[in-house]
Amino acid sequence: MQQIIHGIDVSDWQGYIDYAQVKNAGIEVVYIKASQGNSIVDAYFRTNYENAKANGLKVGLYHFLTARSVEEAQQQAEYFSSVISGTSPDCKLAMDFEVFGNLSVQEINAISLAFLQKVQALTGKEMIIYSDASNASNTFDPNLANAYPLWVAEYGVNEPNTGNWKQYEGFQFSETGTISGISGYTDLDTFTEAIFLGATETVSTPENTKNQISTYTVAPGNTLSQIAQNYRHNCS
Repeated sequence: MQQIIHGIDVSDWQGYIDYAQVKNAGIEVVYIKASQGNSIVDAYFRTNYENAKANGLKVGLYHFLTARSVEEAQQQAEYFSSVISGTSPDCKLAMDFEVFGNLSVQEINAISLAFLQKVQALTGKEMIIYSDASNASNTFDPNLANAYPLWVAEYGVNEPNTGNWKQYEGFQFSETGTISGISGYTDLDTFTEAIFLGATETVSTPENTKNQISTYTVAPGNTLSQIAQNYRHNCS
């Protein structure tokens, strides 16, 4: 029988997290939002990463993709790779591409492939696609499904629809979970052992990355408005 690994995924939406309590609640894996678009670093990225690692959780990292062309997808791949440089993720790096605007299905798949290939080339890390069940069936094509594993989101079901994939490595089954150490709701997931990378070497800084990244360690009591005012960038 396949082992079920309990996890969560988080961003600045959850605010400050007590990872000691999260670990004691039985959570083993945490996927952390690192970046979005071409210029946004999640305000809690480094704090979430450092505190999750310090408390013995396995860490995955994801980027919220907003590209509207292959060229922009490659630029965002460089940006994501630079943001996560110096980290040592335990799990496959994830692409979260779910807001498509007026893009055609063909364009969505070309942009996705460009981003996935570029990140993997820059970081040397395996990738996974995060998708809801509808897009896994109707948007992402079989070529992507054959090349990259699936982390699927579907709520209110025991087993998700995996669409063009035969199976999944991650299943986000709730967006209204409650976990000790987190104020308010958080996403709940289960993962298979396939989610883990074979090695956890540190991500190096891509030589061709043009963006300069600044980081800030968030402490209890900090607010996003204070951070945004200090660093003058928006947070998703």
